[in-house]
Amino acid sequence: MKKRVYIKEFKEQAVRLSHQRENIKELADELNVQRLYKWRRWADSTPTTTVKATVPEESSEVKKLRKTLREKELELEILKKAVHIFSKSDGRSTNL
Repeated sequence: MKKRVYIKEFKEQAVRLSHQRENIKELADELNVQRLYKWRRWADSTPTTTVKATVPEESSEVKKLRKTLREKELELEILKKAVHIFSKSDGRSTNL
């Protein structure tokens, strides 16, 4: 049997896809690759410049999204309290 040789870019792309998918076995079958788990271990232990370049962009976006989420949760909490206050019926009419 002839040994298959894969180029570095293909391996990196396969590893990147494996991190995005839930089922790595299906991806390995689709790519007709037997060594995907080994490539992942190798990629995790080897620092690459492409991974470092994308992480700050993603982490800044995550921080921004988390901040927006906190703001929206605070707005929702305030609105819930306002609804609770205005829905109290103590016999008086509230004219807005």
